[in-house]
Amino acid sequence: MEEKDLSELKHARIFNKISEQQIQALMGCVRGEIRTFPKDSIVLPAGEKTDSIGVLMEGKLQVESVDYWGNTAVMRLISPGEIFGEAYAASDSEPMPNDVVSLTDCRILFMNMHRMLTECQQACTFHNQLIQNLFKIATRRNRYMNRKISHMSKRTTREKLLSYLSDIAKQNDSNHFTIPFDRQQLADYLSVERSAMSAELSRMAKDGLIKYHKNEFTLLDEK
Repeated sequence: MEEKDLSELKHARIFNKISEQQIQALMGCVRGEIRTFPKDSIVLPAGEKTDSIGVLMEGKLQVESVDYWGNTAVMRLISPGEIFGEAYAASDSEPMPNDVVSLTDCRILFMNMHRMLTECQQACTFHNQLIQNLFKIATRRNRYMNRKISHMSKRTTREKLLSYLSDIAKQNDSNHFTIPFDRQQLADYLSVERSAMSAELSRMAKDGLIKYHKNEFTLLDEK
């Protein structure tokens, strides 16, 4: 693996407290393989099984669910340094329920999940650290999904928007922030219709709840 690749991977949460030299040593243990995908590729298709997790090195991915009629719901966006596919790579029988799609050209490191979870013969401490990091990421992911369920459980589009925007403000410890979604992605994420959501955002601004420009938002004091 090239030094540039190791430098990028060092900043990923999955390799927290693991040096570049140790990452290089791990690649043999976990059968690490870097692959490239052009924009709009299906990286992991729904309905198929996977035995590897992915670490996004460059680009942007989206996990999306498509129903029988072709309607798309955004489950999550994946940024460089984040992992995906871990829950299903750990399962012997359960296929991927959603597509993982590249929104841009991407470079991805794939690692065999069984090899990750099995201590190597050397029982090296950094392999144990890798497993600890994976557990911490899974815990964070569970909290993320719980927050999404909380937003989607609200009855009206306004309540869903307020729940989501309030949560992002708390995460940023600021009433001014940038969200990772464009309008269509936000509508898909909250499972609402885009035009109705855009109209509701305009009403919320008129009511003095928010100010916004594209994906930059400010929550106002008066409600």
